[in-house]
Amino acid sequence: MARSSYEMFLAPSSPRLPLSTDFVRKLLENKILEGPIILHTKGGHSWRLEIKQINDTYYFTNGWNNVVEDMQLRFGDYLYFRPLDQSTIKMSIFRPKECNRFLAPKVKHKDDDDPFFTSIISKTHTKMLRFPGGFAESTGINVEGTMTLKNLDGQEWLVGLRLDKAFSTKRYLLSFGWGRFRKQNNLSEGDECVFRFIKSEGKLLLAKVTKKKPCYGNMGNATSAN
Repeated sequence: MARSSYEMFLAPSSPRLPLSTDFVRKLLENKILEGPIILHTKGGHSWRLEIKQINDTYYFTNGWNNVVEDMQLRFGDYLYFRPLDQSTIKMSIFRPKECNRFLAPKVKHKDDDDPFFTSIISKTHTKMLRFPGGFAESTGINVEGTMTLKNLDGQEWLVGLRLDKAFSTKRYLLSFGWGRFRKQNNLSEGDECVFRFIKSEGKLLLAKVTKKKPCYGNMGNATSAN
């Protein structure tokens, strides 16, 4: 199956993504428009979407906004799509105006270790922070309520924990209290943060912060927990 790519100039809040004519033609030839599509990336995320025709244009719909939020897509991103089979399409992302390729947040853990994930602060993180898929399950979180969030100095904040009903599988996010934590810990757009769930305490730790570095200039400081 041939590979197709195009540049996204969509507003981040748009609920759907238009598909190029050539890409749709390849999908039709391989009969990939007959049911739900699984879209996934190298970062470990996957979403169940549909492709619908509206007037003369085909779109990714029914969940595309979750892709935008999870991958923190923005204007100028290049999206590369490659069909793998009749129900799966692989998506790669490239940001040509930045030094590094954009990497998706991914949950990492071993059986005996505290699970953690990496998230790059974006405009969507002003009032909430969504856990990536699989993180709540790996920590044993299964109810809404509150959670204690710690910084590197051991200071604690009580934040709201609620179920994000935009997904077919259970996925949680931090709500009230997160904005105050972000401001008081000077987390800015573009900062890369590592969050670790301390199983022995039942608390979420901001374990590492790497400040955003410009393409030209000195590298920002990075601090990590011992």
